[in-house]
Amino acid sequence: MNKTGLLLRDLHHAETELAGAYRAVAERQAADHGTYYPCHTLADQCDQHADHLRAWAAHLGTDLHPPKHSEALSTARDALRHKSSEIFGRRPKAALLLLHDLRALYVQAETVNIHWIMLGQVAQALRDHELLAKVSTLHGENLTQTKWIKTRIKEATPQALLATD
Repeated sequence: MNKTGLLLRDLHHAETELAGAYRAVAERQAADHGTYYPCHTLADQCDQHADHLRAWAAHLGTDLHPPKHSEALSTARDALRHKSSEIFGRRPKAALLLLHDLRALYVQAETVNIHWIMLGQVAQALRDHELLAKVSTLHGENLTQTKWIKTRIKEATPQALLATD
């Protein structure tokens, strides 16, 4: 595997991890529709990014595999998170959990961001205009994700930290 293949592998891993994190947050925050639905949408977007990365890696001779998940275990875990969110979702501590979740998502999304920047630099150095155009588009989507997370943090912080118990 060449060095570009290593970067693609790291970015692929970061995108799939971010997709999983979005889904986990969505299920923990199921009572908050302003978080639940966007997180599922962003998880799907990360999955699409990973699909593109697998195709690019194959073109460069690097083999990346889709993540392996136990569907039954994932379904059971998500159902449990969803139900606990419904039960505890309106409590003040749920708002603190949301802030914690959003902060962790932001760190993961910024990790993905750095990888996209690196891949963009590689595309520029290779003078691969097609790759650079695709990287720019997908990196832009990642930047939109981080903006959404920051906006949710700004909205949730006063509610979580200033609300009376």
